[in-house]
Amino acid sequence: VTPTFFGFLVGPSRPNSRKDGQPGGLVVEKCKFLQESGCKGLCLHQCKLPAQQFFKEELGLDLTVSPNFVTQECQWSFGEVPLAPEEDPSFPRGCLVGCESRKAMAGTYESGSRGKQAVSCL
Repeated sequence: VTPTFFGFLVGPSRPNSRKDGQPGGLVVEKCKFLQESGCKGLCLHQCKLPAQQFFKEELGLDLTVSPNFVTQECQWSFGEVPLAPEEDPSFPRGCLVGCESRKAMAGTYESGSRGKQAVSCL
């Protein structure tokens, strides 16, 4: 059921093992959310963290979501306790190359007479 549901929501997926070798993993082969947004910040703050929070708080199940920003794959490991954001290697600084969100936001922030401020995705 999960691969079918996830296919509609985030893209094609298939069951696999978690990184500890136990069953309970799912890999999203090409994440629609990341492909369409092209934004690491949106991926982390609008998908990864809310999904982990939802599964823990509403379903009582730990979940670790591990996006790969190079391949646009995403590993979902059910039953695995996620790292805190400050310890999570998914949270590197800076935008993805070609991030359209950063370009769109760059023109919206003015700092008085000093001109435009830099926009950071994270």
